[in-house]
Amino acid sequence: MPCDNQNRACLAATKTGSALSIPNDIFMILTEKNNGILKVTLNFPQKMNCMGFEMLIGLQKAVQQAKVDEEIKLLLITGAGERAFSSGANIKEFQALTGEKVKEWIRLGNEVNNEIEALSMPTVALVNGYAMGGGLELALACDFRLATPNALLASPEVKNGWLPGWGGMTRLRNLFGEPLAKRLVLGSEYVDAQEAYRLGLVTKIVEEQEQTDAFLNGLLEIKGATYSIAKSALQNPHRRTDGVDVIFDVLAVQIANES
Repeated sequence: MPCDNQNRACLAATKTGSALSIPNDIFMILTEKNNGILKVTLNFPQKMNCMGFEMLIGLQKAVQQAKVDEEIKLLLITGAGERAFSSGANIKEFQALTGEKVKEWIRLGNEVNNEIEALSMPTVALVNGYAMGGGLELALACDFRLATPNALLASPEVKNGWLPGWGGMTRLRNLFGEPLAKRLVLGSEYVDAQEAYRLGLVTKIVEEQEQTDAFLNGLLEIKGATYSIAKSALQNPHRRTDGVDVIFDVLAVQIANES
């Protein structure tokens, strides 16, 4: 189904080929562009915004829109409703897959998260409720995670006989260290908003829209080139504090100041 206008991207889910019966008029991904922010909403609240092929493809299209649209300065991802950011993969759909479709599922989820992580602009996940499994993996691909007080984060795949397949194990270890990664992945521990904030899993707990707006506006005040260069430097695991990297930093600051 075509989008209703250029600022509102949508992907229509269909009943055909899906393990779940999804009404034709449900848009799995909603986007809204306003004041430099592309807000992407995972829109399947009836099933706690679980992610199937349709949603992943729609999310990838939205991320690619953010990459090429010069008016977009920040990507915000959240979930429809108040119960969940995303409960993770659409398990019924996943269990119905076989062979190459399983590989395609894993590849697509990794592609989407890698593309989000690689964006030069600020990326923010607004975790409004449950962020489970693939939902947590999606949030981890963003630069920042804001959490509402009812947020609950977990990576319960191992307990259920699966593995996090969309890059979550690697990002947890790289971002927060092996001990916390083991707690969440091997221990399948559930973490509420306060504990997630204490551990650094979430950047800030937001109770009012004004708090979210203030955080986003603060990011928008940073020069895009400056943010991009700093983000790239932070994501490089092989950087050194001597030699070539110091020269790079000096040149990068000059480029950012001239932009």
